[in-house]
Amino acid sequence: MRPVPISITAMVVLFSLSSAAKADYYRWTDANGVTHFTDKPKTPGSQAIDFRRPTVIPIAENNRRRGDRLQGLQPDTQENSASAMSEGNAQKGAQSNAAQIAQQKTCENYADRIGNIESRLRAGGYSASSGNRLRRDRRELTSKRTWECLRR
Repeated sequence: MRPVPISITAMVVLFSLSSAAKADYYRWTDANGVTHFTDKPKTPGSQAIDFRRPTVIPIAENNRRRGDRLQGLQPDTQENSASAMSEGNAQKGAQSNAAQIAQQKTCENYADRIGNIESRLRAGGYSASSGNRLRRDRRELTSKRTWECLRR
């Protein structure tokens, strides 16, 4: 008689274990109003529970969606401001363009300051209180940058 290949034996064992792993779960409430969960129906009033599989979103897809959302929060581009100027309000457009340039400089300043703090944090060699101060400053600047530059 020929020996059974190991792969077939392994598949038979796995199938037998998988049916044991697929158990039904039940919920029932006792006389005191306490809800119990079990894998065996205890009383005729036990209700079977159907668990849904968790929703899984691949991280790359999640990052792409986040990028799409942030794209809509970016400040207006030069083309949008140029089209606004061509609609008749040249003076108003120039004022808004100056305000946008000032806003852009402020945002760049925030980004530079945050980058400086992050490089100092990466470099190390500071006390605990100094590190905590740097992290606090980074949180505040990031919050300001988010509020003033990205939320439009």
